Amino acid sequence: MEVFQIRLISNIWLLLVLILLSIVRSSHQTVYSCNSSVSCGCSKNSATVTRIVGGQDAASATWGWAVSLRIGTGNLCGGSIITSSWVITAAHCIISQTPSQYTIYAGSTTRWVGTQTRTASNIFVHPSYNSATYINDIALLKLSSPLSMTDPYVSSICMPLVSQATLSAGEWPPVGTNVVAVGWGTLSQGGSLPTTLRQVTVQTVAYQAPTCTPTMINWAVQLCAGVSGGGKDTCQGDSGGPLMMFSSSNQWVLIGVTSSGRGCADAAYSGMYTRVAAFQDWINSTMNGTYPSKAYTSKASIYSCLLLVGFWFFF
Repeated sequence: MEVFQIRLISNIWLLLVLILLSIVRSSHQTVYSCNSSVSCGCSKNSATVTRIVGGQDAASATWGWAVSLRIGTGNLCGGSIITSSWVITAAHCIISQTPSQYTIYAGSTTRWVGTQTRTASNIFVHPSYNSATYINDIALLKLSSPLSMTDPYVSSICMPLVSQATLSAGEWPPVGTNVVAVGWGTLSQGGSLPTTLRQVTVQTVAYQAPTCTPTMINWAVQLCAGVSGGGKDTCQGDSGGPLMMFSSSNQWVLIGVTSSGRGCADAAYSGMYTRVAAFQDWINSTMNGTYPSKAYTSKASIYSCLLLVGFWFFF
């Protein structure tokens, strides 16, 4: 009997220790600190990310480049400030041919609120964007007037500077890299929209992984990100928002644009993102006015609008 009691007490203590360790792990905070005086990739406040399922509210002045886009009478997308005059988003967010239909809210963690608000003066969709496969799902918005970058709540994100040799050699960033996505999208598949910006930490996933292959079309211009077992992901309304990596120089780099996926936080499917590094030349030449692509001026595609609410992709 005494041996049984000792074993029982030992098992209870072991259980309590495991529970305590689980609580500590789930509440662990990672603080990403950088120098706010650099030209890109740092906001006024350090980013603090807690490893909890489904993400968390973002603190004020943490992701100064994240903007909420109001399209027409109320469609929602996200975007990232890359210069004072340019915002990058997803091509499938472009559902109207009229630039003034796009209102950009910068400098706030509240959806459709900003310390600065702009409309678009021009829209550039990648000329090879395929609305059926989400290949080349990337677009640029030129703002009606430059943002004031002295605003402590507004900053720009760094763009990736990756050689073609590195991109050709394999997936960049490496598989398993911790990355952060932010947005104002729904908190679950078909769920409600939050008012406050949300942030979630996921990992880059190999394009040959079983959670990636069902949606992957071209790994050279797309990448997967998620977590084992699901539970963390982007969702409807997060489209166009940033997927970010904290670099060795302690600055945030835009590695992905939220694009598509099957469901939200499903264990069987990773989220799909446009691989920004693959579009460095197009982005630079479009902003410089030297790329032979035209602004989005044709009539909006009804087919693209239908795809926007399709059941297969969640964006």
